[in-house]
Amino acid sequence: MVRPRRLIYGVGINDADYPTQRKNPYWKCPYRQRWKCMLERCYSTKFHLNRPTYIGCGVCEDWKTFSNFRKWLISQEELHGSLDGLHLDKDIIDPDNKIYSPDKCAFVSGVVNTFVTDRGDDRGEYPLGVCLRPSGRYQSQCGNPFIGEQITLGTFNTPEEAHEAWRNCKHGFACQLADIVKDVRVAEALRLRYR
Repeated sequence: MVRPRRLIYGVGINDADYPTQRKNPYWKCPYRQRWKCMLERCYSTKFHLNRPTYIGCGVCEDWKTFSNFRKWLISQEELHGSLDGLHLDKDIIDPDNKIYSPDKCAFVSGVVNTFVTDRGDDRGEYPLGVCLRPSGRYQSQCGNPFIGEQITLGTFNTPEEAHEAWRNCKHGFACQLADIVKDVRVAEALRLRYR
């Protein structure tokens, strides 16, 4: 008699028709690893202690079954050539999205993933890209994703002017990134950001 498999994080059904992990040698199916990590982000209370931004996120019903998610991953491998070094992103196409699903998710590079991360909780009282200088003027800075450094855009009389300079610069970088990504949905989303 075959024992039923236990649910992964209380929701995931591993219906693989092959072994997805072995004790020796220490091999694990890369598709299962991606699937399990996605479920963990959404359904692990332990994970939420360190990453509370994932509280309230979920996985569509279709992807709670491993074979369905694996099929989508294989289509993404065909698009990108390889998924090595790429991150599964649920909100680059729709910044308000909280559900992992095939129509809203995409694989992006670490550079793109970092570039679109808001980090709004870290910015303090001023708009994104703005800080107050000792002179009383507002400095605008923007991260350049191609060199991995902040660049200074100048100082301004108001935080709104400084933020506008940041937004224009950020949009320019987003359009440059859009020209090099392979997923047309991601490219379109990048071109629409920060306009």
